[in-house]
Order: sequence, then C-alpha cells, then structure tokens
Amino acid sequence: MKSMSWIILLAVAVPSVLVDGARAAEAPPKAPPTSQFAPAEDLATQVDYYLKRLDQAVATEEDYKDFVERIGKDSNTLIVIALTLGLHDTDNAYKAAAPAMIEASRQLAATKDYAAAKAGVEAVKKAVGSKTGDSSTLKWEKKADLKQLMLAVPGINTQLKRNAKLRRPKRDGPKAAGRAAAIGAIGQASLYHSADTTKPELADQWYKYCEEMRDAAAEVNAAAHKGDKKAARAAIQKLTESCDHCHDVFAPEAKEKAQAESDD
Repeated sequence: MKSMSWIILLAVAVPSVLVDGARAAEAPPKAPPTSQFAPAEDLATQVDYYLKRLDQAVATEEDYKDFVERIGKDSNTLIVIALTLGLHDTDNAYKAAAPAMIEASRQLAATKDYAAAKAGVEAVKKAVGSKTGDSSTLKWEKKADLKQLMLAVPGINTQLKRNAKLRRPKRDGPKAAGRAAAIGAIGQASLYHSADTTKPELADQWYKYCEEMRDAAAEVNAAAHKGDKKAARAAIQKLTESCDHCHDVFAPEAKEKAQAESDD
C-alpha cells in the first residue's frame, strides 16, 4: 500500500487557480516560539545532513543527472530550516548565517544545469559559514516553493517513521528528533503558502492542518528525546492523521486514486 502522507502533502501543493469572489485570507496565526516545535540543536543536525546530500548531488555531472530532482527538494527544505534557525528564540550557530543561507539556497533551487548547481552548492556552503548576517531582518513569510517542500516531505517522513520506532534509541533518537524538527519547520513555514493550494479560499482550514502537522512533529521530537517508544508511535499516528485531514479537504480526488491503487 502506498504511503498516504506523500500523496496528501503533494496534492495540496498543486498550483492554485484563484476562483472568482474568493475571500482574502486572514493572516496566518501567530507563530509559537520555535523551540516548541523545532529545537535549534536538532535543526543544526539537518543543516549538516542537507549539505552532505547537496554535495553528493553535484559531485560529478553523472551524479547531477541522477540527483537533479533532489536539489530542488533539498534546497527548499534548507530554506525553511535556515528561516527557522534565523527566527529561533534560542541562540544557535546559524542565526547570523540564516539570511545568506536562505538567499543562496533560493538561487540554488533556481539552477538549471550542472555548472550552475555546482556553483550554487558552493555558495550555500559559503553562506552557512557567514558570521555577519542580521537575522533581525527575517520574519515568517513565504520564502520557499511549496511544491518542492511537499515533494521533500515523503522522504523525510519515511525516514522519520523508521527512526521513530527507536529500536536503537541512542542511534535512532537523534535522527528522529532531527527529522521531526525538519517536518515541524516545514509545517510552520507552509502556513504562509495558503494561496498556493488548490483551495486558497479555505485558508483558515489550511492554517489548521499546517499547525496540526507542526505540532504532531513536535510531539515526535519530544518523544525521540525521551526515548519514549509509545509516545513516538502515538505522535506519528497524529502526524499521519494531520495529513489525512488536510487531504480530505484540499485533494479528495488524490485520496480516491490512492485507495484504488491500494485495492488493485
């Protein structure tokens, strides 16, 4: 049976066609302190993780051909991680670097060939080491590409579910915590993309589902830190349900298709 999470999250990322008379969306709800859903130390591990993946994707031109689709997903995920670290309520090694990381990652996401991507990855690595940026210029707003974020979620979610079983807590716990923090950051950042969904007039519901995703990921993160297998399992279930709820409203036809495929 195909994972519902990736279908649910990808389906809502289809570019929207604004309907006549659609009401203007209210502003997204105020963000909670970032430490509540994505601890800085866990996001920091994800910076290292994505830099290694991007390096691998441009190691050679043949690697680029194999991993070109990864670049769009990973660079947009890194945008969200950098934004969250820049806005974090705790000090972290990437706070000053965040503005440069966001800009370099956005430029990398827009590359169209190997040479540009190779240079783009080097620019991101340089930005990560920046110490002179001003994170006070940042705010919660649309920075990444929603479709690419939603394409990134399946891989993160698959790894998260595996690690959250905590079979080897000392190894799996930190990995689960990092991936849950990344999902939490994506959930928070996605609040600002209601106009990019299939039903922009239902912004309030979109906000609700993004918050459910973010908060369920935060519960997975907390359970991973405690090594609590039961709590991690329950939180993963909540995360899956948040995807189901969103899918029911924003892309029911994709859910029907997935069900038909699973019955074949």
